[in-house]
Formats: sequence, C-alpha cells, structure tokens
Amino acid sequence: MNFNMTRACVAWSVLFVLARCGGGGDDNNGNDSGNDSSNGNDASNGNDVNSGNDGSSNDSDGQSTTPKAYYGGVYLSETVTKTGTSTSTTYSASAGFYATPDGGVNTSCSGTTYGSCCYVPAGSITGSSTTVSAGGITIKDGTATIATLTPTGTTYSTVTNPTTTALTWMPGDSISVAAAGDTVDAFSGSVTAAALFADVNPTLSYITPTHVPRNADFQPTWTTSSGTNITLSLSTISHGTITCSAADTGTIDVPTAALENFSANDTGTLSIERASSASAADTNATVTLSSSTSAGGSVLFQ
Repeated sequence: MNFNMTRACVAWSVLFVLARCGGGGDDNNGNDSGNDSSNGNDASNGNDVNSGNDGSSNDSDGQSTTPKAYYGGVYLSETVTKTGTSTSTTYSASAGFYATPDGGVNTSCSGTTYGSCCYVPAGSITGSSTTVSAGGITIKDGTATIATLTPTGTTYSTVTNPTTTALTWMPGDSISVAAAGDTVDAFSGSVTAAALFADVNPTLSYITPTHVPRNADFQPTWTTSSGTNITLSLSTISHGTITCSAADTGTIDVPTAALENFSANDTGTLSIERASSASAADTNATVTLSSSTSAGGSVLFQ
C-alpha cells in the first residue's frame, strides 16, 4: 500500500441486484470482485454471515420453495476523488446476470465466522457462474434516460462518465432500471439513492492510514440513516479480508478475535458501505434493487 498517494476518496454507488450475486468471484486477497453489498453478507433480507443457502426460501408454512433460475444485477456507482484542492467525480453503470447453481446461491461465510463478521484468508477463490443476458437495459433518473446497456452475447460493457455525460444523478434521486428481457425475463424497478456518509470516526483517508489495534474490538461510528444496512470490509493483500454486516445503527463491531488474523504492521484498506433496498417483480429471477454509498481509506494494523 502506498501511503504517499495524494488522494482521498469517498465513493458511493447505486446497485440494482437480482439476488445477491457473487458471480464475479473473489480476487487473490479474498475480496469479492462484485459489488460490496453483494458479498453474501447483506443484512437487508435478514440473512447474515451465519445464514445458510440464500438461493431458496421458506413460505409461510415453513416449506422450502424452489429458487428462481437466474440472478445478477445492474450496478450504478459514483466516485468522488479529492486530490489536493481539486475534486473529480466519476459515474459508471454496469450489469451482469448468471444462472443459479444447483441448490441455489450460497451466501454463507466461506471462511470463519465471528459474530456478524466473516474472515476469508488471502488466496481464497470461488467458482465462476454461467453468464446470461437480460436484453437491453435502460436506466433513468426520473424521466430522463441516463444510460443504456446493450449486451454483447451474454455480457455487458461498462458505461462511464466522463465519456457518457448524461450518466449523472444526485443523492435522493429516484433511479429506475428496465430490462427488455432475454434469457432473464423482462423486469423493472426503482430505488432512491442512499444518503452519503457523514461524521465518520475515525476519519478515513487514503493519504494518512487509520491505525487499527488488533488487541481490542474496532468500532467506527457515523451518522445513522434509518432503514439501511451496513457492510464493512477490512482487507489486506497478505492476510485476507474481514467482512461484517448489520443494520445501520451508526456503528458496527469488528471483534478482536477476527482482527487477530492480521499481523502487526499489516497495511490494507477499509470500506464502509451503506445500502437501502427495494424489490421488483420478475418471473424467472429474484430481483433486489439496492442503492449504496461508501466511505473508505487506508489502514495500518498495530
């Protein structure tokens, strides 16, 4: 990690997720290469890292129902980067859809569970999923079309601004998405952009790393936003990743036992993501609409 980098970054994204996908797999340090709120630890549907397979559900009589055939999502993100006295903003829109594996999408902790946290060692890899198409996707802010995603076969190229100048929105806007349908049936829905983080303590920076003791619980705080959920990730290249999920109460607890998986003087990154969610109807896919914002910085373990 280069702590002389001259930037501080606060990122927020709006994600439209058909089920909580992990189809991108994990990178070599245990990080989910999909979106952070789709890391399998989403508290919004009542399943934490101790839950079992999220690909199926129970009806009111407690009977298991068959998981839908497909999952995936449409992801919108806004990244604000500060370099000295200047600020730049980047928007992006991407999508990915996958066939549900036999037995459903496994959202349980693939490593070691510590309360609401899951530790995954470096080098852990998950299997890939078969990609499918949902047809052309139109994304709107209110009545204005801000992006169109067109599949090439079964995959979608990312649209960004700069380049596509119409791709922009403000926190609190109603962002809608509509897919024409293909292997994944047509669907539509909308979600309100989540509130940005405020009053985060300790202050997060990519210039000066936050010191994280390993001999005490780590409990960052911020101004809460009702009806949302939090996912915190602590990641290092050499010793893997801790991911914790809980309702947004203005804090989250990372137990000492989890932090002891890291070594003194390990360097890494901390990301705290806030997500709100809604549902949209689809005949052959479970559709979750999620809007998220995030704050992050560098860390040094002590």
